[in-house]
Amino acid sequence: MSSPNNSPGSDESDYAKSLIFKKQKVRLYKIKHFLFDFGGVLIEKTYVLNNLFAFIEHDLNIKIPSKEIDPYLKKLRRRLSSGRISARTFLESIFETYYFPFQKKNEALPPKKVNVEYYLELWFNLYTKVTHISSDMAEIIERLHLAGYTVSLLSNTYDIHAKSNELRGFYNNFDNVFLSNEIGLIKPDMDKYIYVLKKLGSKPKRCIFIDDKISNLIPAHELGIIVIKFESFEKFRQQLNDIGLSYATRKEIKRKYESYKKKKKEYDKIKREYKKAKKKYLKKRYRKKKSLKRKLEFQKKRAEYQKIKIEYQNERDKKKEELISKIKLNFL
Repeated sequence: MSSPNNSPGSDESDYAKSLIFKKQKVRLYKIKHFLFDFGGVLIEKTYVLNNLFAFIEHDLNIKIPSKEIDPYLKKLRRRLSSGRISARTFLESIFETYYFPFQKKNEALPPKKVNVEYYLELWFNLYTKVTHISSDMAEIIERLHLAGYTVSLLSNTYDIHAKSNELRGFYNNFDNVFLSNEIGLIKPDMDKYIYVLKKLGSKPKRCIFIDDKISNLIPAHELGIIVIKFESFEKFRQQLNDIGLSYATRKEIKRKYESYKKKKKEYDKIKREYKKAKKKYLKKRYRKKKSLKRKLEFQKKRAEYQKIKIEYQNERDKKKEELISKIKLNFL
């Protein structure tokens, strides 16, 4: 399946604009999984790598271009995120590409050796110092667990960041952890979402995915996953309230749905019997033989049908109000 994120940036923007006024139908009784992004959702954006580069540039008197300018650096960061190279190999490649050629160019002094260990430790400490899971979001995740939902993490990350998160127990809050550096797949590649659905053994409509980046939400939405663009804790909490998933437990929702299904089954049975009785009563060969007894039997069947019909319609209206919600895509 193709995805707009594989197209030029303007195509992605146009796709997002085309969906801005659309709403996703959320059948609460089908929802089983919540999938959370990490950076920008559970923790604030850190820009640790940019800060690390600033230290390296200052120490070594070099300039490292941004990934938007340098395709090589973009490719290198992608390989790091997918786990194809380690943080150590990443730094060594940075020095080989942006530092050593510079040293050869200015040969007044012998090339300086770079202490990779020092910068790995600096990187780890920088990340550890600035990353803290939001207590508000941790509370929501705990509430979702208690409500009976499976809560998973779906994150693009680096091995050095993952190590810090794991040591501090950040991943203990989740039933499943899908890290790009471990599974070799990166958002927004469609294959990553397909992989996660397969591992969960779930259909897309049974999942809600929360991410702060539109580019990551679009392919998930294309697959049929219900998506929420994270903007702030307050807004996210309100969105959960709006779709009825803030306090209701999954068990309660399923019980309400089972009650509705039972009433629908009863209604369908009575409706079939009524239609059969009506067809028989109105047949031509019985018109002249319409006895009072047969007429009363038919009226009784019709009254029974009308009663069940009203009860079913009330239950259906209740289901629509309590068990089916709509949520804006809110891509822009």
